[in-house]
Amino acid sequence: MTENQAKKIDALIASLPQGDRQIYREIAEYAVVLGYMPSQVKNVHGLTASVVFAKSKVGHRLCKISPPSAAKGKELYNTGKTLFALSFFATTAYSALFHEGVKQEFETLTRNYKGCSECKGCTGGYTYQYPNGRQATCCSGKLIELSPVHAEHLDEIKRMMKAQDVFWLKQNTITNI
Repeated sequence: MTENQAKKIDALIASLPQGDRQIYREIAEYAVVLGYMPSQVKNVHGLTASVVFAKSKVGHRLCKISPPSAAKGKELYNTGKTLFALSFFATTAYSALFHEGVKQEFETLTRNYKGCSECKGCTGGYTYQYPNGRQATCCSGKLIELSPVHAEHLDEIKRMMKAQDVFWLKQNTITNI
């Protein structure tokens, strides 16, 4: 890890609640090990405290970590919680935390509930099977926001990060973990 990368991660981690720091540091450092570079997210007001991890070689963002803010996220979240978003569509089997994140993504925007917009910008994406049997898909370009993650999720998150990286490097090979 370069000094610049370490500084960006240190600044991010310092902005998180004490109880979140260790797990998100491990996630951030693992993203760097996989070759994803941390950079602050920009919005219309300038740089934010959020950090996204992207790799130019694959042309994708793997994850984003956002410190707590006064703004409320999706229904999964409460104000003042660290937000974590991950790209994990290359993995087809995962725990309830990830399943619920995909469900919330579909239910947040009306167009997602209707299914893929067929933008031709991706090669598939996330799929959610509703209890009534209807299946919906969502663009692979999405980072799925997850409810607060904990230490028990760390190994699964790392496996999914690795599977997604391998998918992008090998050009679209789905992996079951």
